[in-house]
Amino acid sequence: MRLMLIISSLLCFACVGQKGVSHDNDDSSEKDSIKLQLVLEDTYSGIERPEYQVVRDQKTLNSLFVQINKTRKPGIPIPEVNFKEEILLVYCAGTSSGVSSMEMVVAEESPDSITIVLKERTSSQKELLNATTTPIYIYRMPVTQKAINFQ
Repeated sequence: MRLMLIISSLLCFACVGQKGVSHDNDDSSEKDSIKLQLVLEDTYSGIERPEYQVVRDQKTLNSLFVQINKTRKPGIPIPEVNFKEEILLVYCAGTSSGVSSMEMVVAEESPDSITIVLKERTSSQKELLNATTTPIYIYRMPVTQKAINFQ
């Protein structure tokens, strides 16, 4: 009887605990900002110099994926994007040694511009120190006519 009571109590607390988990950061700079959604993250882009891009049309996206898929068979599929509602923010990190994980966040938003910064993510994966990579990160955000600045 005691065992049944303990098991049912644990089950009840486990179910209640799942509801109360919050994934929001209390960082004041990100609290009310535009949320960026990760579309693609990969360790090989084929682009050797660091570069940022704002992709606002399908033609630009297609030409980016021609570069990314140049040496891949089969290539990475091109993400489906409704450019009337969304734009893509692309960061190609250039050639680097090892594997790191970066994240784009909105640092500041003003009436006429949005400032995007990169933050290093903590990763549970073991980093490969001898690998040469050309990472790429593609994020989705709502369409805006504001100037987008990268730092």
